[in-house]
Amino acid sequence: MKKILIALVICLGFGCSENSQKKVDSVIDDTSDSLVAKVDQVGDSLKRVKDDIKNKIPKFKIDVIKTIPISLQWISFDKQGSAQLTKQSDGWFSIKGEQTNTNNEFLRLDGKIKRLDANQLSFEGTIITYIKDNNGGKPCEKTGTQIFAKKGERNYYRLQNMENCSGGKVLDYVDIYDLDQVVK
Repeated sequence: MKKILIALVICLGFGCSENSQKKVDSVIDDTSDSLVAKVDQVGDSLKRVKDDIKNKIPKFKIDVIKTIPISLQWISFDKQGSAQLTKQSDGWFSIKGEQTNTNNEFLRLDGKIKRLDANQLSFEGTIITYIKDNNGGKPCEKTGTQIFAKKGERNYYRLQNMENCSGGKVLDYVDIYDLDQVVK
């Protein structure tokens, strides 16, 4: 009887340990599946946050094409100023620049340009010239649409509305150089 009882205890012991092992394996499987699912959820959440942030950043493209020379004859043809051209999405190029001298006289351009044909450009914006001896010592401002034209083999386009604000025979030669490689 002792032998039967010992055999029964041993059988129960093996049965319990096998059953316990199955429970342990089941808990491990459930836990690892749960952990994988939670890691996936965290990854998905991080991706959504990243996409949300990315979508909230304003989208714009600044494409500085070139710095080009500009000049006003009263200041100098030799010591030219410069202007930045930036390509816009609508076929225009923004242009902003200036030329100055030691007397604080200046030419300022601020607007946009586009090609009309092989020899003409349309400018929309503001052109200000200031020469102490012209226009009673006040700046001459031209706003709105202006035409720049190139004649012959010249490498510059000249403002066609040349008359200074003072009137008479005072002309301002406002020139923009080296545009043929950029504004097409």
